[in-house]
Amino acid sequence: MRKTVDEKLQETVEKRFNESFKLISERLEQVHKGLGEMQTLASGVGDLKKVLTNVKTRGNLGEIQLGAILEQILSPEQYEQNTIVKDSTQERVEYVIKLPGKNNDDKSLLLPIDSKFPNEDYQRLIEAYDNITNLNPKDVEAISKQFENSIKKNAKDIKDKYINPPITTDFAIMFVPTEGLYAEILRRTGLFEFLQRDFKITVVGPTNL
Repeated sequence: MRKTVDEKLQETVEKRFNESFKLISERLEQVHKGLGEMQTLASGVGDLKKVLTNVKTRGNLGEIQLGAILEQILSPEQYEQNTIVKDSTQERVEYVIKLPGKNNDDKSLLLPIDSKFPNEDYQRLIEAYDNITNLNPKDVEAISKQFENSIKKNAKDIKDKYINPPITTDFAIMFVPTEGLYAEILRRTGLFEFLQRDFKITVVGPTNL
């Protein structure tokens, strides 16, 4: 009788131990899987950060996004990529749209479009907004001013390199690849109008091109 009870007790203990061990193993497997996913995510975030901190790569991303949008809304005959619009320079504008009108050489009038992504100044501004209660107002103002200067510099760069009537229109388009960046430009009193008036540049984002 005692032997039978001991056997049943041993059997119960072993069963519960095996069940507990199985449960622990499953939980450990889930933990390892979660850690793996976190490492993959962290690696992905790190790669993205490297991309966004590389000026040339950011430019390529903006150009690719701009090209994808133009491909959706225009036929291949209506635009060109990497076009020289000034004979005196080898500078190539990322895209030109061929307008219906003709220039003096009886060629299509070209509308220059170039992408710009001043990510460092924009991210610095966003971080300042997020920590505005901990920052000196003068520091926030300086960061804000630096952002505006960066936008103006990019606009002037497009104007100087790519606006060339009568080969091109007397204005050009600056494409910014994120809606947040576009909204930040729009919300600044007078900036959008200043770019149009002084540099003949119209800023557009992904949803209003």
